Amino acid sequence: MKITNTLKILAVATTMTWLPTKMNIINAQSLKKDSVQQVDTFERLISSKGTNESNLLSKAPNPNIVINGEAKKAGIVVDIETNVLYTYDSDGNPTKAYLVASGAKESPTEKGIRIVTHKEKFPYRSAIGTKRRRNPKDYGPFVIILKKIDPKTGELSVTGEFIHGCRSYHDTFETDPQRYVSQGCIRMDNEAIAEVKEVTAGTIVIIK
Repeated sequence: MKITNTLKILAVATTMTWLPTKMNIINAQSLKKDSVQQVDTFERLISSKGTNESNLLSKAPNPNIVINGEAKKAGIVVDIETNVLYTYDSDGNPTKAYLVASGAKESPTEKGIRIVTHKEKFPYRSAIGTKRRRNPKDYGPFVIILKKIDPKTGELSVTGEFIHGCRSYHDTFETDPQRYVSQGCIRMDNEAIAEVKEVTAGTIVIIK
């Protein structure tokens, strides 16, 4: 009887030890599945070609920024945590949201404040000695050229990170679920960059 009871206790103890472990595995799998579903839902709501639904735009980041003691409103804010680019009107109201791609793990996009200096058009013949001149198809139909701006002093400096189109929609938006694929630039769908390139020189861009 003692031996039988001991075996029963061991069996119960073994079961009690095993069940939580199995449940943890199931819960972890469920959480991973839920996370993927949330990303998929987000991507369905915000398109690479742009979305202007008010319930989505209501979650747009604050475009207000102070530069050299003067209050400014950004015309573009890029959230690289979600890889979404938001555009704003002159009053700071969000107008559209686009799925974009940003820097890969080994070449991440740098956060900070930028200013639009000018825009260039394919095939970038004026950009002598640059990668976009040598490989124009990699940059799509338009490039929005940016400079860094120090929010404390307003001083400008050169950056090699721009907003531009892409050579391949598949390689930019479908091969990596999180769209971290560039060498630091913000890549957009070619139809979308044709809209966003309407921004004027002097437009403030926040990368956060």
